[in-house]
Amino acid sequence: MASQPTEVVSLATIDILKILTRDATEQRKLFEAAQSPGIFHLDFSNYREGVLDALDEMYALSDRYFAQSAAEKEKDVRTDQLPSQDRGYKKSENDETLEMADDELLRGGFIQLPTSIADKTELIKRFNEVCHIASLSLLGSLFHSLAQEVHPSYDPDIVLSHHSHAFTSDTGLKLIYEPTVARAADVFENKHTDSGTFTLLFYTEWGLHVFLQSTQRWAYAAPKPGCALVNVADSLQRLSNGIFHSPLHRVTQHEDGERKRYYLSYFLRPVHRLKERWAREDSAAAAAVEREGSIQA
Repeated sequence: MASQPTEVVSLATIDILKILTRDATEQRKLFEAAQSPGIFHLDFSNYREGVLDALDEMYALSDRYFAQSAAEKEKDVRTDQLPSQDRGYKKSENDETLEMADDELLRGGFIQLPTSIADKTELIKRFNEVCHIASLSLLGSLFHSLAQEVHPSYDPDIVLSHHSHAFTSDTGLKLIYEPTVARAADVFENKHTDSGTFTLLFYTEWGLHVFLQSTQRWAYAAPKPGCALVNVADSLQRLSNGIFHSPLHRVTQHEDGERKRYYLSYFLRPVHRLKERWAREDSAAAAAVEREGSIQA
């Protein structure tokens, strides 16, 4: 286990059970955390629906999968997807991932899980279901608060319909293997914001680094037992007209040394039809700007 880094961000801890039961104090705390810093811990300790009980098995599942030969994992590369999608197995300079989309795993689509983890299909499905319920509960709470405090046009039912399992989306679970490297100075730079609505991240090792707007500094988000780390992502920032903040973050390390390191990441993402509508709107806006520039020239 790595030592604790010097700069650690203090984050709000939101109790998912209290959000589910619409506790006003907890909803207010969530509303504030989603605005700044846009990242918080989500406590599952009092929520007895199998998330915490499943974590050890899920980490063991990741270890089993990524320990396979490169040739075996290459069989799970998906060629039937768009460049923006991450389904199946992918390998980059700093990590390896296996993503399973909910619309294939849970909602009538077809997915053949890799042989090495197929015996845990029901575990994976249950884990996904609970993560989805938790994500929608957070989303509904935030837009209920927006409707009350900002404007009634922020309708929770509408925003939830943009994340319904009745339509296809890229919502799903990603197993991530991102080991530390011998020299911290050699870590590949991977800072980014997430493109979806929410990201739920389960992890046990230091590595998640967040850029804080309030201080203009980077700080580590501690792995917290019983909790997932949740960050607002770009689609939620857009849906809220910028009220909720999608923070810049990265996976890194603060000290030298090679170790295994796994993350379980659940991405709540809008349905494809909303993303397609946004793409049309963005294209029209860009064309309008180009026309205006031509006129001025």
